[in-house]
Amino acid sequence: MTSLLVTALVVHILLGVAAIGLVYFVLIQTLKRTPDWEWSRNLSMWATVLFFISWISAAYYYVAYYGSAVKPVIKAGEYPWAHAVFMEGKEHIFILIPFLTVTLALALHSRNENPKLKTAIVALAATIVVLGIFVTLSGVVVSGAAR
Repeated sequence: MTSLLVTALVVHILLGVAAIGLVYFVLIQTLKRTPDWEWSRNLSMWATVLFFISWISAAYYYVAYYGSAVKPVIKAGEYPWAHAVFMEGKEHIFILIPFLTVTLALALHSRNENPKLKTAIVALAATIVVLGIFVTLSGVVVSGAAR
């Protein structure tokens, strides 16, 4: 595996986890009685940027290496379900997460402090965090199946 592929994989993992952490901080902030909306807006924008960079680096890694070198090993190994269940789930959910984060950022930038909007923002942030944790753990399962 080339250093560019390793870099793409590391960028994917680190920025994805960092973005999940930022959305978690947004979630915690918006649960407060008086949230710091400006801080939440900034965190959501950074999370969006990090998710998109993670998404692009993952796409490069998948096309350049995973699909031809790792996927066949997993499918021929002891745990072919790791790709069929977890990688497929990870792929489909990860396509959605950056756009959910854009929606979160737009909702936070609306500057509307309506209690119903706050509830929706909390629900959206929690959804992103839960999906992000699922995607992360799926990556761990798939990596373990490749070994």
